[in-house]
Amino acid sequence: MTLKPEVLLLYRYFAYAAHMRSLYSRQDIPKWLKMLGEDEYGLISFFCSEPGIYLMYSYAGLYLVSEGCRDIGLHHVETDELLASPLVERLRLFRNTTFHYQEDLISIKHRQFFGTEEEKSERWIGQVYTAFARFVQGNTTPVPKSLQESLHDKTALEVAQAIRAYWASQE
Repeated sequence: MTLKPEVLLLYRYFAYAAHMRSLYSRQDIPKWLKMLGEDEYGLISFFCSEPGIYLMYSYAGLYLVSEGCRDIGLHHVETDELLASPLVERLRLFRNTTFHYQEDLISIKHRQFFGTEEEKSERWIGQVYTAFARFVQGNTTPVPKSLQESLHDKTALEVAQAIRAYWASQE
């Protein structure tokens, strides 16, 4: 399989967003959700906390991936279907308010993305992450099983070095 530079570039942004989502998922979310409902300061506290920062950056980063996918003309049935949702526009506004200075403590653009319970924006976000992961996996060179096994219990730097050395040895 030929490496597709545009997919690798898109993957870089996806990896940033997915890493922030992973950091968010490691937090004690039920305790944070309880605090969110206690008073108006719960939401402010959440957005200024580690899990809030992880969540906001992961959502904003996911919009960047969807925008990149559109801009370079990459298509995948599953992601195309999900990105036809009106939640994409709300996610764009969420990204804008995350990365552009706002005078409000909590922007309406952040709150609007979460919408109503029926809209289930978090479930949709999860589906988009899963779809992009499948897209990237299906459009990049697979890591050989022998290399995968050798990467177990390695640091991120060791993994990167091992992959680099492996591909260099294949030329």
